[in-house]
Amino acid sequence: MGYPLIYFFSSPYCAPCKTVGKMLEEINISLFGNKLKIKKVDIAQEFELAQKFKILSVPTIIIGDQRLSVIIDKNELTDAILQGFLSSVSYSEDE
Repeated sequence: MGYPLIYFFSSPYCAPCKTVGKMLEEINISLFGNKLKIKKVDIAQEFELAQKFKILSVPTIIIGDQRLSVIIDKNELTDAILQGFLSSVSYSEDE
């Protein structure tokens, strides 16, 4: 299966997005050895992609599995919550 692709929808003017982005980077390094594939999406620059995923607010994180499920779209996101979500993602080292 491999590591999932994570879409991180944000905006440069969104203060919570900066916090969540930093948390994502830190967790990726500390838990996954920087192996998660994180695609940062600026909703103003990639409006069509944001529309495709029906992004209504930022920050929004979508985990890219076979179904592309929304897993996090809350501004109250904490490091512990994000770490819990990402730790529960199944992956294999094969890919």
